[in-house]
Amino acid sequence: MTAGVTVVAASSSVSGAPSPVVQEAPRWCARLGFSRDLWTGRARVVCDPEVEASLRDTRRLSGAAAGLLAELLPERASTVWLLAQRPDELAGPRRRGVHSLEEFDGLLTQAPWEVAIVELGQFLVDTANLSRFAARARGRLENRLDTRAFRLLSAAAEGAYAGRTVIVSVPAQSRGGLSLSDFQDLLEQHFARARVYALAPVAVAVVVDCGEVVREDEDEGDAGEDDDDSAPPLGFDNRLGEDLGYDTYLALVNAPAEPEGVTLVELPAAALGATRSAEVSRPHAAARPQEARRSERSEAELENLKIQLGQARRQVELAAIARQSLVEQLDAAQARVDNLEDQVAEQQRRQSASEVSDRRAAALAAAPLGEQVHAEPPTDLRPDATQATLLALRWELEQTREELRKALGRPVDALERELAELRARLGVPTPAD
Repeated sequence: MTAGVTVVAASSSVSGAPSPVVQEAPRWCARLGFSRDLWTGRARVVCDPEVEASLRDTRRLSGAAAGLLAELLPERASTVWLLAQRPDELAGPRRRGVHSLEEFDGLLTQAPWEVAIVELGQFLVDTANLSRFAARARGRLENRLDTRAFRLLSAAAEGAYAGRTVIVSVPAQSRGGLSLSDFQDLLEQHFARARVYALAPVAVAVVVDCGEVVREDEDEGDAGEDDDDSAPPLGFDNRLGEDLGYDTYLALVNAPAEPEGVTLVELPAAALGATRSAEVSRPHAAARPQEARRSERSEAELENLKIQLGQARRQVELAAIARQSLVEQLDAAQARVDNLEDQVAEQQRRQSASEVSDRRAAALAAAPLGEQVHAEPPTDLRPDATQATLLALRWELEQTREELRKALGRPVDALERELAELRARLGVPTPAD
């Protein structure tokens, strides 16, 4: 057994719900306590709705949490700025360094900050409230965050390129936030390099080595002398625990010293005291562990039913969107069919008119010349049919003129003889001279 401090992890919920010990402490205590060495004593900009909510009611905070909040946002510091959603509700001297969230562009550009602490939970968009267009691509990162989040990260990235430190956090998927891969993609879009950490609330018991007890008659030379100046070793035993349910993802950009491995952050002890007092006020709960476990199972089943209800609502919404899309496609197809039917009817009408024009032109061509002269030209023919009829009439007129020229060119005697022969055949008397 290694001497020093040993942390024993107890069993926790797989669903990611915080244990009773951690639930009493504000969520920001863990991530701000973890990054405390990065922002202490440096000019900083804080954009955190959970910290803002704690500022409105500090009476509910324990002594350690209130001290951490006072260290993060001192009342009279001139190098600490807070971007708040409702700055008018923060009373007292602290309002001197408070700015509206909409002013982050000018503040990050003009203020001489060294560290920017950004919590993106306030910019998350509920997937159930997406528009019909965005619901088709609900898996895209742009549809999970408000556009202000991308603008805020872009402004912080400009400071990071200048060597400033940026601390970005977002709720994990167990709290309706982003997955680890989405958070990593978001960081890649804005920062050249960042180290990502996952925070998981677990119930732990700290076992401290209090030293060795040796009898006076034993040889003290065999016992090794403890080095009081060296830090005690830290061990972690998670054999009693279950799979970690991540609560928050945290990223450090341009951090002077980035922690590696697993880091344990001790939360305010007031949360443990509150839990103990609650256990004392409910003695029957400890006496009846079966009922407690049954209650926990009921809560877990209720949570699962809520999740299933949300999934069912999203499926109904997607089905309604698909139905509306099919209706629009059907309307467009019906409009195209109507247009094609109109074009076919127009083509048939034109073809019928062309056939009528052709028949009239043929009838005019076959009719005698006199009838052709007195015939009225059709008024409803197409230009090409009228042109064809006109050419046919001109051709017949030329033939008639040619026959007339031939008739006029014959000798008069021959014509008279032919006329006399015809009269003789018909028995018509010759008129007197």
